[in-house]
Amino acid sequence: MPLLNLRDVAAETALRPGVLYRSAQPHTLTFEDAKLVAGLRLIADLRGDDERTTADWAPVLGGAVRHAPLGAGYSGGSPALLAALPPDLDLGDLYVGLLQHRTAWFAGVIAEIADGLPALVHCAAGKDRTGIVVALILDLLGVDHEAIVRDYALTAKALPDVMLMLGTTLPPGVPSALLEAPESAMRTFLAALGERGGAERLLLANGLTKAHTGLLRAALLP
Repeated sequence: MPLLNLRDVAAETALRPGVLYRSAQPHTLTFEDAKLVAGLRLIADLRGDDERTTADWAPVLGGAVRHAPLGAGYSGGSPALLAALPPDLDLGDLYVGLLQHRTAWFAGVIAEIADGLPALVHCAAGKDRTGIVVALILDLLGVDHEAIVRDYALTAKALPDVMLMLGTTLPPGVPSALLEAPESAMRTFLAALGERGGAERLLLANGLTKAHTGLLRAALLP
């Protein structure tokens, strides 16, 4: 099984290709996957300690590839947290809540990515935490919101295989919203982001520096 939910964020956004990738967690890497990842400077792993193993990226670590465990403070895929979520969870509302309560964490993640490009960012499914991080970066770069929604929604095609891969770790009773990637969730998130003045204003107020925004623009804008 190849690296699931893998894509270059430039595909839907007209950014410079080969700079920022997103995916689900590593499972069984193909030769092509390993070759791609070996050419990156950073793997931004957003999972918590209870979601990852030391062998996850063992086949490709070394040299210029640097593993960056950025899940401190929010173990989004932990069985305990998933089991505590309400069954009627609204995914867009969850994203807005994370934006409100974890802004500094997201700013720190994006600073690490800016310093480590070209990079791959992933969580467990490559959907929620990864989706928010990528959306924040794209909004900061001035990417049209419809393009951000399209990039996010591409995850829906990969979800059957991703959930099959994650099936042994998902607790019973997981809210159905976490098994989906509806456009409406990202639209809700982007609307809330706009109400807060946009990603650049929000992230700069929470630890991101202008030097980091400059690195992102220099690397990703064509």
